[in-house]
Amino acid sequence: MLVKTAFPFGIDLPRVVNEGNVAQAVSPTQEIAALFEGIVSNLQKILLLLAWLIVIVAGVGVMVSIYNTMNERRREIAIMRALGASRGTVLRVVLLESVLLSLLGGLLGLALGHGLIAVISPIVLEQTGVSIGALQLGWSTYQVGDWKVDIIWELALVPLLVILASLAGFVPAMAAYRTDVARALTASP
Repeated sequence: MLVKTAFPFGIDLPRVVNEGNVAQAVSPTQEIAALFEGIVSNLQKILLLLAWLIVIVAGVGVMVSIYNTMNERRREIAIMRALGASRGTVLRVVLLESVLLSLLGGLLGLALGHGLIAVISPIVLEQTGVSIGALQLGWSTYQVGDWKVDIIWELALVPLLVILASLAGFVPAMAAYRTDVARALTASP
């Protein structure tokens, strides 16, 4: 039997019903929230771990691709240096390229992921009755001393992606930094 009550009386009703042994009162919203917290949050954490692994593999991929293009771009780098660019400028250009590639890729991934959720949301609602929103972001609240800290994990991936891209771009940037101008300009193309 489903009983809906007005707010003031509804707060005490489950306690009153549960005091006896004839019936048991439950709150469906609390049970569904517990189900989602117990099952869905664990799946979210697994998917977040998978996302972190993908970000790391993507960072390695960016590093390898930029490093491989350094041999093809040695002449261009040497020309930049011959025209007055310092080694630090060349280093910053390569790091900026790495960061921009990763940042644009991360933002595009977030947009495509949430766009896909928007497309399949009506199908999931029809098949399961569970409503998922395209703009729902996964977040957690942590107690740090007297402060409550809310972390939106999907958005936290973007700045961490920039840091990873900086680290991944460092090896190719150092290769560009060490480019010998005279040797690169005299080498045949």
